[in-house]
Amino acid sequence: MKHLDLFSGYGGFTIPARKYNIETIGFSEIDKYACSVLNYHYPNIKNYGDITKIKAEDLPTVDIITGGSPCQDLSVAGKGAGLNGERSGLFFHFIRLIKEKQPTYFVWENVKGALSSQGGWDFARVQIEMEQAGYDVWWQVLNAKDFGVPQNRERIFAIGIRKGSGREILFEQRESRQNPKQIIKGSQGSRVYDDSIAVSQKALGGGRSQILVSKKRRKEYSLQEQSPALTSHYRGFPDGDGRPAILKDMRIRRLTPIEAERLMGLEDNWTAKGIIDGKEVDISDTQRYKMCGNGVVVNVVDYVYKLLIGEK
Repeated sequence: MKHLDLFSGYGGFTIPARKYNIETIGFSEIDKYACSVLNYHYPNIKNYGDITKIKAEDLPTVDIITGGSPCQDLSVAGKGAGLNGERSGLFFHFIRLIKEKQPTYFVWENVKGALSSQGGWDFARVQIEMEQAGYDVWWQVLNAKDFGVPQNRERIFAIGIRKGSGREILFEQRESRQNPKQIIKGSQGSRVYDDSIAVSQKALGGGRSQILVSKKRRKEYSLQEQSPALTSHYRGFPDGDGRPAILKDMRIRRLTPIEAERLMGLEDNWTAKGIIDGKEVDISDTQRYKMCGNGVVVNVVDYVYKLLIGEK
């Protein structure tokens, strides 16, 4: 299957695609640093750039289009502009390309807040647009913590299949009852943690008594709980809105960029290098945190692809 990855970020929809014989033939990303990371890992895949300027006739035939359109105007933490907002309104360009290219499948991802945005009318509009584009749609809220990543990150995933296929998508009802140690045992997470959440403490002189802290909620996240969701403006320290950090020996330290990557299901240092103007560059911690906060969790995308292609 040929795949077009819109709002690509660090390539979260592309990373697990090859496993299912899904070939990514194009990106759409405008962030300078995310573009550089894509260029570093996927130098032979064209980046079509700004989605508002992409013409369907300039794209090859594709079988699946994926994308997590910007969520800031739909988020409960945003200003409530909803789909009328400048950023979240880019959803309509996602739909435009689906209408014009008519892939067999699409996958759309967004924040859980889209369900309540504008009293629920925004998500109703999303479903209407998808149906009018010619697709049967199944959606579910999926939490990263239920897919082997100890981060409490709830996101809507909608799968569209072109009408007439006769197929149905049956999401599993999942709720992890395991603590982080159980979740990560034998998984990618096994190289992430000691007794802790998202901590590489062995390199920092020990792994005892780490706690995830949220100042705003005045809650100490114990090591048997999940990390709060990473955000795009995370800087490594809790700054009053519940972003995670580590309290070690009564001193708060930031999560490292590698720990943030691991919470997103990425390989170590996936966001560390980029190509800008033909030269390899190091990506700043700030930009790496931002990419992780904006990204999709690879483990969850892997599950969605399994549903989409019908693999058990």
